Amino acid sequence: MNHRASQIVLATAIIAALALLAGEATTPLLYTAANTSTAAHVDPATVPKQTGRDADALIPLMGDLLSQTGTLTLNIKLKDYESAERDLARYAELSGRFDRLVINLDVSGTDIGEFQRNNRENLAALAALLNDTRRLEDLQRIEIDIQDDKGQRTTVIYEGETLQQKLQGGVTTYAGRENATIQIADRYGVNTTPYRESVRNYVEITGAVEAGGEKSPPSPLGIAVAPDTGRYGDTFSIAGTYAGGSPGTPIEIYVDSRIAGNATLDENGAYTSIYRIDRIPAGLHLAYAVAGAIYSGVTPFSVRQDDTAITLTLGEGEVCTGSLMTAGGRPVTLAPVLLRVDGSTPIETRTDENGTYRASLALPAGEHAIRAEFNAAGYPLNASESPTETIVVRNEGLSPLPFIAAIAAALGSGWYLRRRNRPEEKAPAAEPEESRETEATITPPQADIAGLSPREAATVLFWALRSRLGLPDTNTPRDCARLIPAHAGFFERYEQIRYAGETPSEEELRAMKEEALGGEERAA
Repeated sequence: MNHRASQIVLATAIIAALALLAGEATTPLLYTAANTSTAAHVDPATVPKQTGRDADALIPLMGDLLSQTGTLTLNIKLKDYESAERDLARYAELSGRFDRLVINLDVSGTDIGEFQRNNRENLAALAALLNDTRRLEDLQRIEIDIQDDKGQRTTVIYEGETLQQKLQGGVTTYAGRENATIQIADRYGVNTTPYRESVRNYVEITGAVEAGGEKSPPSPLGIAVAPDTGRYGDTFSIAGTYAGGSPGTPIEIYVDSRIAGNATLDENGAYTSIYRIDRIPAGLHLAYAVAGAIYSGVTPFSVRQDDTAITLTLGEGEVCTGSLMTAGGRPVTLAPVLLRVDGSTPIETRTDENGTYRASLALPAGEHAIRAEFNAAGYPLNASESPTETIVVRNEGLSPLPFIAAIAAALGSGWYLRRRNRPEEKAPAAEPEESRETEATITPPQADIAGLSPREAATVLFWALRSRLGLPDTNTPRDCARLIPAHAGFFERYEQIRYAGETPSEEELRAMKEEALGGEERAA
């Protein structure tokens, strides 16, 4: 095949490839927020083709989540609460993994996103089922033990009625999500049998704890919650009247058997309390009021799940800032935020009253990937993650002082070793005593020690003797003693004075002066 024919074949292949890609671009397999209609959903065959391993793990994880609901409700039904707690923890872990995959794959606007929302509500409902069923069993036991205490027994009866109503309302909403969840799961070939069993178990559990025994009599203390539905950040008005109550009577407001506010009766026998939705799970909740030993009836209200959006901004000095808001733009206050660095163990911080957060990180030199996450339990809010940001931490440079000290130490060591390894100088030939005495007489050394301290005077005398003997100034006392053994005693004594810190006496100085000056003392 010649060169021209090769070019023609290559051009034809490129045109064919572009035509195929154009067809895919006009009809994408993955529906997004821009092209998703109310009836659209992700084609199950296309999900594993989107982003490799993440997409491959999505469908099996859906099956694991549905399977976990059946095991969890069965253990609650059998009253094996310890096993149920472990199942709930595992369910929460799987739900967190599923949420992260949905965010990474960007399919939150599809039926996968709807499955995600249903799953979060199921997780909250099953957590409430476990806690309320166990608490109701405890109350039934307490009621038997306090038959003689009518006030405490009334409290137990009211709390029991509250839990029963909550459980009965919960089964309606849990079962109400069954059809939608199963339809989505069937599209992806996920086994839904355990989930169907969980719905049946839920119904049986709530049926087994239906109100029985003594009922509280009609109460003169009324209560109403308005509105009856809200989202995070909304406020409810919990109000009522107390027939026969005197002005100033304190009223305690309870939500899900936990105190949630206080009020006082006015002159008309009415009270009002404001309750803000904050850290409370989505779903059905029950409120009642207490005035001394008088309990109101129980009234329900519901909290809806809401989406969140979290941002991340990297500033100078490894400072991370951002905000956490609901889909409606409300700040999520005093909520935990996780900063995950390089996919490792996250660093926790919290938002302030404005929904903003700030954290300073201490990172080693190099490039780091940072992502902000919100996935705290107990909020009527969906989890969210910020886009991953990259920060480069540079070396600040080392202080020059260690290097200067090391160089100085090396130079000093070299100088010392050079001195120690210097060849010994040969001692000069001994001159006749008469000749040295004659030379010393002709050119006597100078040794002026008047006014000097004893140690300074000894140093001057050492210099004088070394000069008279013709030894180099670089010779130490030990070198001089080795070269001129006849004066070794002088040099050894001076070494003790110079290096051991000893102080010579006047007699020693006089003797040293005589030896330094050649045996004849001269006036300084």
